[in-house]
Amino acid sequence: MSHESNQVWKEFEENSISHSAAHYLLAIDELHEDMWYARSVDIARELDITAGSCSTGLKWLMKKWLIEEDKNRFILLSETWQNAVEKIKKNRKLFIKFFTQTLWAKDEEAIVTACKIEHLISSHITRKLEKFLDKTKK
Repeated sequence: MSHESNQVWKEFEENSISHSAAHYLLAIDELHEDMWYARSVDIARELDITAGSCSTGLKWLMKKWLIEEDKNRFILLSETWQNAVEKIKKNRKLFIKFFTQTLWAKDEEAIVTACKIEHLISSHITRKLEKFLDKTKK
């Protein structure tokens, strides 16, 4: 194994968002779309976790400035992370499309696999995949 490939695993830790954090942010975004607000109890229900686990996760997200709490204790995405959530959602759709239409994966497998990588993939590779899918569509 080359020295370069031995170092690749370190890049995983350099991602700006973890898989767990991505799910919290997506849940908050979805709740805002559905109900116009998100409370910790709603987020816990959405993620199917305990209130205590949710509280711990939200405290970590607040400490990292990914979310904010308003005077009514509603949870809000910080402005920067609103854009990041949109990117994650776009990536998810793109990968589901690629896995189902190009690789003929079953829907469930495509959804699970897209979820695993949607927040990790570089913008550069995402743009290349978009171009590839546009070309194959024609």
